[in-house]
Amino acid sequence: MDDNQTDLTNEEQVLESAPPRSGLDLAQPFSWQATEGRQVSRGVVWYVMLAVISIGLMALAIFIFKSITFAVLLVVIDIAVIVLTGKPPRSINYGISPKGIYVADKLYDFSEFRAFGVIDEPGNPSIIVLPVKRFSTGVTLYFNIEDGERIVDMLGARLPLQEVKLDLLEKVIRLIKL
Repeated sequence: MDDNQTDLTNEEQVLESAPPRSGLDLAQPFSWQATEGRQVSRGVVWYVMLAVISIGLMALAIFIFKSITFAVLLVVIDIAVIVLTGKPPRSINYGISPKGIYVADKLYDFSEFRAFGVIDEPGNPSIIVLPVKRFSTGVTLYFNIEDGERIVDMLGARLPLQEVKLDLLEKVIRLIKL
């Protein structure tokens, strides 16, 4: 290699070898803003069920386990759940650049991830970026429909796309509207 040429990093080589679809420049950083999830409407029945389950767990804690401390902890947890579920989802800044993925001003390097997948829920599309480490949590990127193609193209230039399914815990959380 002569002195006038510069070394290309692996990332730059990937960017050069993956031609952008629909004329997008994948080397340019791209940022967007989206809410972290969606606002879920919980009716009176949801709060009544929370109260019934909590009272049952408190009775179990007091009469079976003889633990007043655990019963008090359940009351604190109930208060926290009620306060947190009443708040609307906050708006988060996301970004993808040659350096990595930005979520709320925190940078995640692409080397931390092995693949990504798209979760297509009506009105709430998201991308889950799967970590290399076995017990690490994935990073969820929420986006608006109009930004979806560009985001998938930019991630696809750096990470393989794979089909992802929600794990059991995520399904339960969505089922009970947390």
